[in-house]
Amino acid sequence: MTKKDINKYLEMKISSMSQKELIVFLYESAVNLMEGARVTINDGDVPGTHQHLNRARNIFLHLLSTLDLEAGGDFAKRLSALYAYFVEKITMANSTKNVQELDDIIPIVNDIKEAWQDLKPDTVEQNPPRNSNSKNHRLVSMEA
Repeated sequence: MTKKDINKYLEMKISSMSQKELIVFLYESAVNLMEGARVTINDGDVPGTHQHLNRARNIFLHLLSTLDLEAGGDFAKRLSALYAYFVEKITMANSTKNVQELDDIIPIVNDIKEAWQDLKPDTVEQNPPRNSNSKNHRLVSMEA
C-alpha cells in the first residue's frame, strides 16, 4: 500500500467520524506521536523526533484553533490554556530532546481523551461549535 493510498484511507475514515470520535482520534494520535518521540529521543534519531513532535504539536494547534471561546466560556478558556501548555512542552521536548517534557503531559492528554470517550455521543453532537464547517473540522495534516 502506498503512502497516497494510506492518506486516502485516513481521509475517508476521518470524514465519516462524529465530532466526538474525531476529537478522541486526535488525542490518541497525539499520544501515539509523543510516545513515538520518546523512542526516537532515546534512540538519538533527531529527524524522527522532530517529525513526531511537529505532528503532535500540529494536532494541538488545530484543536486550539477550533475552540469556540465565546460559546465555550470558562471551560473553553481553560482548555485553550491546556492546549497552549501542551504546545509549549512539545516545543521544549523538540528543542532539548528531553523526554521529561513529554512525560509531564502524556498522562494529562490521556485523561482528557478518556473524559471525551466517556461522554454520551449525543452530548457533543447536540452542541457542535458554532463555527463548525468542514474546513474547521478537517484533520490537521498527518505530514510533518
